[in-house]
Amino acid sequence: MSPSTARLNKKSRQQAPGPSAYMLFRMSKLQSEPLAFLGDLWQAYGDLVRIPVMPGFTIFSSVHPDYAEHVLVTHSERYAKPDFFLKPMGMVQGQGLFSSEGAFWKKQRRLMQPAFQQKQIRRLHGIVYECVQSLLLEWDAKHEGEVFDIADEMTRLTLKIVGKTLFSVDISDESDRLRQSLRTGVEYVYSRLTSPLAPPPWLPTLTNRQFHRAKKTIDEIVLEIIRQRRSQPEDAKDLLSTLLAAQDEETGEGMSDRQLLNEVITLINAGHETTATSLAWTWHLLGTHMEVAGRLKEEVDSILTADVATYEQIKKLAYTRRVFDESLRLRPPGMGLAPRAALEDDEIDGYFIPKGSIFNIMFYFTLRHPDFWQNPEQFDPDRFLPERVSERPKYAYMPWGAGQHVCIGKNLALMEVVMIVSAIAHRFDVQLVSEQPVEIDPRFTLRPKGGIKVRIKRRV
Repeated sequence: MSPSTARLNKKSRQQAPGPSAYMLFRMSKLQSEPLAFLGDLWQAYGDLVRIPVMPGFTIFSSVHPDYAEHVLVTHSERYAKPDFFLKPMGMVQGQGLFSSEGAFWKKQRRLMQPAFQQKQIRRLHGIVYECVQSLLLEWDAKHEGEVFDIADEMTRLTLKIVGKTLFSVDISDESDRLRQSLRTGVEYVYSRLTSPLAPPPWLPTLTNRQFHRAKKTIDEIVLEIIRQRRSQPEDAKDLLSTLLAAQDEETGEGMSDRQLLNEVITLINAGHETTATSLAWTWHLLGTHMEVAGRLKEEVDSILTADVATYEQIKKLAYTRRVFDESLRLRPPGMGLAPRAALEDDEIDGYFIPKGSIFNIMFYFTLRHPDFWQNPEQFDPDRFLPERVSERPKYAYMPWGAGQHVCIGKNLALMEVVMIVSAIAHRFDVQLVSEQPVEIDPRFTLRPKGGIKVRIKRRV
């Protein structure tokens, strides 16, 4: 086949629907109002939208679960995270699980997987138990009717849990240098991901200097913890002890201090922000759906024998788990998965996906797709009864990711949130402050803008 014939065949392939004009000068709305921008495109063009940004650069926005399965599972070898995503993410966490690809990623995943097996998660239960119990005691000391931001409280709690389960250090205090530096780093990464024309990192702007100071602080603090633990091993039950002992089953090698640093930072970032955001939305949904909240309290009252669930009781809290699953559906912590770049020409459902194009799996819309969810805007935890789950396509629900890149800490996070939600519901009535506007802040994670103000009342 001649080159001209190949080009002709490529051009004749069916293009996915989408805007006909280049969208470069309309992409500012994608940055400022991503949910509205992408939602409008979905409604206008369907489950696969071709967005021509400029000559030679095309983005696909995908909503259908079959398309996610194609990219993440059945033909995952044809796609990889692009450099424009990996490089900014790597500025804070280096080559961690979330910011690496290929053979290196596979090696790191093999090394880290044992740390998240069920027997290891069970060892961490006691640490989570103590952290949740400490929150209950703090809330007991609050004045009756005191108003506070439960989103901030969930962030503080999950940061405490992630620090304690990772390396037995509490980093939840607002004045903690590591917490402040991590916040600076995350905000910097987001700004670079959404502002392609931002000054290069080496330019000594105020923002760049602040980031480099924050990164230096993060590395110094975490490396000191790693090196101290390596030189003075202790019988700790935390994840760092397991990661220090990990050896690759093929080579027998462990992780270097630098690799451990990258993975610890990755786990801190992934292990508190998304969990805290999801918990905050869960309390908002429970506060606006009193019948669901009532059923939740009935379950926890019938199962818990103390304020916080034992490891054996967690599996019995089935309705509590369904409440959280449904909260994740309506208010996932993100709009979609990390973008993928097509490594070769591909075809999905008859539509041509050219090499080099960017494929975005926008599961925020998949999770409210009327073809897979009846009355999608309704808060109904019983959608996750086993018989109803079996009726849906597997990839209609994937806030944890899918395929080989599924969230490595999923089971630990689920244990944590079931313990938190059930413990708080058992001890307190959480009441939303009336008439407060609660909007989605779409920056990085889909946080509640301005937080969620509540009062608590001790249950008799």
